Amino acid sequence: MAVAIDLVRPPLAYDDTGGEGPPLVLIHGVGLSRNMWAAQVPALAARFRVIAVDMPGHGQSPAPSAQAGLRTYADRVVAVLDYLGVDKAIIVGFSMGALVARAMALHHHDRVKALILLNGVFDRSPDVSAMILARVDDVLAEGPGANIDGAIERWFSPEFRRTNERYLSGLRKHFAGNDPKGYAIAYRLFATEDRYGEAQLATIDVPTLVATGEFDVGSTPAMTKALAARIPGAIWRIVPDARHMMPVEMPDATNALLLGFLTTVEQGGSFGDRG
Repeated sequence: MAVAIDLVRPPLAYDDTGGEGPPLVLIHGVGLSRNMWAAQVPALAARFRVIAVDMPGHGQSPAPSAQAGLRTYADRVVAVLDYLGVDKAIIVGFSMGALVARAMALHHHDRVKALILLNGVFDRSPDVSAMILARVDDVLAEGPGANIDGAIERWFSPEFRRTNERYLSGLRKHFAGNDPKGYAIAYRLFATEDRYGEAQLATIDVPTLVATGEFDVGSTPAMTKALAARIPGAIWRIVPDARHMMPVEMPDATNALLLGFLTTVEQGGSFGDRG
């Protein structure tokens, strides 16, 4: 059941470009904030009203309750749409944000015009699930910055790490400054809910793009193809040479992918075959 939310003030922190274009919502990954979309917002804002939110317990948004689930996160994004008077939007989720976007499509299908799931997770193996849960334990013991160095190695190419030390230093500082409660709740959901709504995925009936990077070791191409196969009409794309943080490291390729798909949605055409 949806959680009742007071609409006197926004339930989540957000940025809104405004304008008359179709509304489009950006949902970031665990430990990040709406600032991760810095390269996407200007590319999208010429054609869309872009609304970038901070998930509960992230950025400037209040922490969720200890009992919060993905439905809670989805409800709060929908409450932002209610607050802004937006009936229906294109939903773009990255990593854990892709799980939240999936929950929106399953529980609030009438509010979703199209769905883009970037670098998401689906049906991890038992060994991988155990490894992710061990990282949750590290976070509970040591705080939000516990695993950031390992994450940076997985998320970015060696070349990016070598030439963007200032950005990565800021990222480490950001992670260490996350609300411990909100971060731990979100990370546990990310670790355990990769199969969220699996039995209902076939009910998603909006244009859907599922994409990841060629070298994304946590949100693998195999996951992307398997998830797309469960959603009727969904197509998948693998971005060559990209790792997990492709919206940051490879913004041009990511923006071209988003805009190419969104153009077909606007025109009611086909984005090509499923692969």
